[in-house]
Amino acid sequence: MKPNQASIYRDIERLLEWSIPVVERLPRSLPYKELGGKLVRDLAEALDFVVLAFQSQGTLERVECINGVIMRMTAVKTTYRLLNRVRRDAISHGQYAQALDMLNVIADQAGKWLKKNRALLAEQQKNQADSTVPSHSAEPVQLKLFPDEEPGR
Repeated sequence: MKPNQASIYRDIERLLEWSIPVVERLPRSLPYKELGGKLVRDLAEALDFVVLAFQSQGTLERVECINGVIMRMTAVKTTYRLLNRVRRDAISHGQYAQALDMLNVIADQAGKWLKKNRALLAEQQKNQADSTVPSHSAEPVQLKLFPDEEPGR
C-alpha cells in the first residue's frame, strides 16, 4: 500500500486542509502567526512520519516513526486547545470540537498501528532471543572468572 492511500495519511491530510483556513483567520500578531505556522508544520511533519513509517524496512524504525506521528498529533491537539482557550474568536467551540473529532480518528488509527507493530517487535525480539539460547543437549561448560596465569610467571 502506498502511504498516500492509507486512511491515516488521508485523515491527516484532511485535517491539514481543514486547518489552513483556520490559520488564515488567526489574528496577524506574532504569537498567533507562530502558533498557526507551528500547527501547519506539525501536521506536515506528521504526514512525513507516516510516509517514513510505510517506507521503513525494520519494525523498530516503523515504531519510532509511528511515535513521531503521535508526538506531532499531540502537539496539534495542544495548539488547538490553546487557541480555543486564549481567544474564542480565533477558533470557536464548534471548530475545536470538529478538530478534536478528526484528531481522535487519527489517534485511534495511530494507536492501533503502534500496538500492532509493538507486538511484531516483541515477537521478533523473542524469536531472536530463543535462537541465541544454547541447547541443553551438550555437556555443561564451566566458565572461569579469572584466566589462568601464563606458565612462565
